[in-house]
Amino acid sequence: MTDPLPIPEGPSPRSLRRATFVALVVAVLLVVMAVLPAEYGIDPTGIGRRIGLTQMGRLKQELAQEAVEDARADSVAAPAAANPSAP
Repeated sequence: MTDPLPIPEGPSPRSLRRATFVALVVAVLLVVMAVLPAEYGIDPTGIGRRIGLTQMGRLKQELAQEAVEDARADSVAAPAAANPSAP
């Protein structure tokens, strides 16, 4: 019989903590540098403006505001259209 293959050891707790910390830092940087400018038009670093993400985020915010206003206008117009005899 042959010996079974040795089970490799997993990463040490220290390397897991380090990898978690690095992943957290990268995630925060991505949120600040890409997600905030692209989604909300908020650009604390100025990088979003340079690559066009801030403009895209502001446009998205304007379109969302217009959609809310259109929905309000439709909800006001719908009861009047359903009941034409109302003053």
